[in-house]
Amino acid sequence: MFSEPRLYQTENDLDAMRDLLRQGRLANNGSYYVHPGDLNWWLYYPPLVHDFWSSIYLWDDPDQPGEILAWALIPPDGSTFDVVLQPGLRGSPLAWETYHWTVRQATSLARGAGCESTSVFWISEHDALLRGWLVEQGFELVRQGVNMECDLAAPGPAGKAPEGWVVRGSHGVAEVRERARAQYGAFGSSAEFERYVQRFTCFMGSPVYDPACDVVAVGMDGQIGAFALIWPDQVTRAGLFEPVGTHPDYQRKGLGKAVMLEALERLRQQGMRQAIVTTPEDNLPAIKLYELVGFRIARRLLYYEKKFS
Repeated sequence: MFSEPRLYQTENDLDAMRDLLRQGRLANNGSYYVHPGDLNWWLYYPPLVHDFWSSIYLWDDPDQPGEILAWALIPPDGSTFDVVLQPGLRGSPLAWETYHWTVRQATSLARGAGCESTSVFWISEHDALLRGWLVEQGFELVRQGVNMECDLAAPGPAGKAPEGWVVRGSHGVAEVRERARAQYGAFGSSAEFERYVQRFTCFMGSPVYDPACDVVAVGMDGQIGAFALIWPDQVTRAGLFEPVGTHPDYQRKGLGKAVMLEALERLRQQGMRQAIVTTPEDNLPAIKLYELVGFRIARRLLYYEKKFS
């Protein structure tokens, strides 16, 4: 029986949300589940305009106290949404009720914010069930990304830093401005830089940040030219890369390859069996880099949008 969700309350809820993602990834039932590291990144490194903590909705499991049946993430402007369900609910009436509620909530928020559409990403190209439902509800496929995987069972090629550069773990807040500047440039941010630094400082002080998992290429002048943030998960034995980038001033020097190879080795040392990364399908330089260090395309992830009439 469908019931209204409740808002996020405590860290126990976050643990339950991560556990649901792990269950889904291990079930491998046709639905795509993001890595727990994606959730950590979204929540602890939120967009500059808002955070997501007040935008999380959870459906409790009435038969198992402390467990949840599903959760949804809908930002205040309703421009996008995510739904995560227990794997066993796939295709059930309860699952579709959950999706219906989430789309209604996102639509209401989006209209209130003056948005002309709402959208959802992370839909596997192989998930005919959910893709069909979205089309029935008036959603259209607008773009796609590639989800790539790297088998970590075998030793990888040795990484080597270009001359004049050192590849290592981040020093955290001690070099926050350099780290923020590298990412600011790599992604062409138009935000005010000091706000960007403040955002990065908060992230580095959060419980999910591990400097050893923030691999950077540092020049003789202390500037960071490239970075790769990794998220190992001991339950699924999969490590996520999110984000990866090279500052435009330091491209074509081999820095991206160097940080990727070092990060892959760190994942192996932590017992990971697989590494994953996602990028837009038209980001050919990134795809080429990932293939160069051992990644292969596993699936395409689709982005659906519903415009309001």
